[in-house]
Amino acid sequence: MENLYVDNLRFDHIRDIVPDKVDGKVRTFFPQQAYENRENLPLHQYGTGPFCRFTIPRLSVEGVYLIRVNGAVKYVGECENLGHRFNMGYGNISPRNCFVGGQPTNCRINHHIYMAANESADIKLYFHETKDRFEVERTLIETLNSEWNIARGKNGATDRAVNEGARSSKPESSDVRSGLPRNSSC
Repeated sequence: MENLYVDNLRFDHIRDIVPDKVDGKVRTFFPQQAYENRENLPLHQYGTGPFCRFTIPRLSVEGVYLIRVNGAVKYVGECENLGHRFNMGYGNISPRNCFVGGQPTNCRINHHIYMAANESADIKLYFHETKDRFEVERTLIETLNSEWNIARGKNGATDRAVNEGARSSKPESSDVRSGLPRNSSC
């Protein structure tokens, strides 16, 4: 199993994120079309899609996860239940979540994964189990240039850039360290 070390924390590779495909192409979803919008709610800024579907193993673990695309950490997040966060959140966008009052983060991250997968990117999910998930998330958002993070973490952290380097002589491991200020947000 491939590991990733970030700020001296070990993140285990959970799996590659591979959205559902049809004839070799990422299957496209527009779940908002299935919502009975009786309140005439507008779509939020990330609700238009397109979206994809994917699953990860049903792991009921608490901690911090990283989404890495083509070797770069793109997103840092925390969860109480990793399997639920991905399988019922990012990996399966519910129709209601596309509208104001829904879950814009789920839509935004799913759309980023959709776009990366359409470019044949290598998308990997890593996880660090910890009860201190809010503090670890805040610290990593403060340290990393995670392009897909727009929030500053639960305690107002700031973003910085990412550089990679070797942590150990083990070939299955890599290390991510801080670098330059970030130029863009998503």
